[in-house]
Amino acid sequence: NAIKTIEVRHTKLKKNVAGIRVKQTADNKEVKRVMAKLHEQGSKVEALEWFREQQNRRFEDIERNYIEAVAENKKLKEKVRGLEGEQATKVKEMKRVEDKNQELSTTVEKLESELRNHKVEFQSLLEMVQILSQLQKK
Repeated sequence: NAIKTIEVRHTKLKKNVAGIRVKQTADNKEVKRVMAKLHEQGSKVEALEWFREQQNRRFEDIERNYIEAVAENKKLKEKVRGLEGEQATKVKEMKRVEDKNQELSTTVEKLESELRNHKVEFQSLLEMVQILSQLQKK
């Protein structure tokens, strides 16, 4: 009787051990599946971290380029202001030269008019001299 009880218990224990082994095998498969999933997730996390670092570098490059562009734009604006100032000065100078040129043209016209008057007077005097010269010859 005791032997049968021990044999029944032994059989139950074998079944329990077999069940535990089946459960352990299933658990091992589940652990392997979870480990593979973890590994996959880890790889994805690494890829995302690499992508984030790349994006950060790109943002830094963009920010640096923006700062450089702003500085260059400021320099160009200063150059434009300087050139506009020079242009304004040259326009004033040109206006002054045009005014002086107009003044000189007016003076030249007056002198030409005076010259014509003197020429007419000279012509008249020359005619008088010729008349006098002819009169003296007679």
